[in-house]
Amino acid sequence: MGIHVVIQPLVGYGAAVVSPSPGVRQLVAGGDETAIMIQVPARIGGLMDTARFARSLAVAANEFGEWCESQNRTRTYSSPLGDQWAEERD
Repeated sequence: MGIHVVIQPLVGYGAAVVSPSPGVRQLVAGGDETAIMIQVPARIGGLMDTARFARSLAVAANEFGEWCESQNRTRTYSSPLGDQWAEERD
């Protein structure tokens, strides 16, 4: 069984490399209340597997960011989301 985590970023969300203890680093993405942490598994080959994963994640994240920006430039909204949701609730 797989686990899927969905984050819809809010203003202020970001990503950073943190060191929770000497010699340990984690890639953290999210915000104050929601975060995804990527750690190096404690096994032979774990560092290289994590390096490959982090690089492929960076490439995919850049591609997704480019797509979001292009959609933002070309998309039009007929009404603010708040008004649209209010109509659906009534």
